[in-house]
Amino acid sequence: MRTTYSAKELVTAAKGDVGTLDPADVASARSQGAVLVDVREPGEWEQGHIAEAIHIPRGTLEFNIDDAIKDKDVRIVTYCAAGSRAALAAATLKQMGYAGAIASEAGFDDLAKQGLPVEKGDLTNND
Repeated sequence: MRTTYSAKELVTAAKGDVGTLDPADVASARSQGAVLVDVREPGEWEQGHIAEAIHIPRGTLEFNIDDAIKDKDVRIVTYCAAGSRAALAAATLKQMGYAGAIASEAGFDDLAKQGLPVEKGDLTNND
């Protein structure tokens, strides 16, 4: 039985477990009330983030998600810079009982190009 996996293998497995949304589907989910969770690091968040997103860095997700999102049935879309951290975060959220968690396959820049509104600075940092 294999017990070690590469980062790439873990990300691929996570994407398969939780699924991903393309940028247009992320925009649609957001307009239908999904909660966007930005799992990038604080410096990345401060340079720009999707408006109304919740910021919980990937490294603290397990410790802070329960305070940020109480409803475990709400649709949650995680995003990061390129999609890998988002996939790992969504998989973790599913393991924690957040049934509606899914990852954006696109990173922040592509989401912004899709037309999702962007804010800059530490306006709504929740970490």
